[in-house]
Amino acid sequence: MTSAIITTHNLICGYQQSKPLTTAINITIHTNDIIAILGVNGRGKSTLLNTLMGTLKPLSGTINNPHCCSFVPQNFMPNIDYKVWEIVVMGSAKKWGLFGKPDRHLLQLVEDKLAQFGLAHYSHHLFSQLSGGQKQLVLIARALMSESNILLLDEPTSALDLHNQHKVLNILSSLVQKQNLTIVFTTHDPAHAMSLANKVLLLDETGYQYGLTQTLLTETQLTQLYNITMKKIVFSDCQTIIPLYTLSNHYDNT
Repeated sequence: MTSAIITTHNLICGYQQSKPLTTAINITIHTNDIIAILGVNGRGKSTLLNTLMGTLKPLSGTINNPHCCSFVPQNFMPNIDYKVWEIVVMGSAKKWGLFGKPDRHLLQLVEDKLAQFGLAHYSHHLFSQLSGGQKQLVLIARALMSESNILLLDEPTSALDLHNQHKVLNILSSLVQKQNLTIVFTTHDPAHAMSLANKVLLLDETGYQYGLTQTLLTETQLTQLYNITMKKIVFSDCQTIIPLYTLSNHYDNT
């Protein structure tokens, strides 16, 4: 049985005591869990991640998390136009310190991470010259350089095309076992949660629900959460869930 790695007790997140973004959250995250956080805009998904990371203090309640976390933001705009390898090696900065420099071993790890994401060719390109999707892959590679036990990602596939979404989901899944990681990520795509996460945290206007993915990611639950009809599709070797868009016909085809 896996051990608890993060626990929260009556955790309330937000920026103002008068306007909390979440209700009191009591959850336990275990080693090797992959947790997907879902909810509409403004429900505190990113705020919760920042609170778990320790960069934002909770409005009330407590977090028990004695482990180091790595964080992958939605957006990253450095003030200096660094090269790609320099961005990635920053993830290991604690190992070589403020006035030190990375050794040959760390530089090889940088190249290995970039190759893992198909970005080896861009090692000496300027970070600013990459596409949005490529930048996101670089930031994930940077986070992995820290060798933390917990990886927090804020909508990690939001800027990626379908092929790279699939690549990132596969890499994250494999990392849980290969590097003994625990992953918590936010997403607006229930299909990603269904394919990757073993547990989900649903944040809605009245509170939250936390439990096994197969139990909570139902058509009924997600239709209520997003206020749009959701349809679950089951194949022989996988399953997914999609929104059914009902659009008004503004075009006269006559």
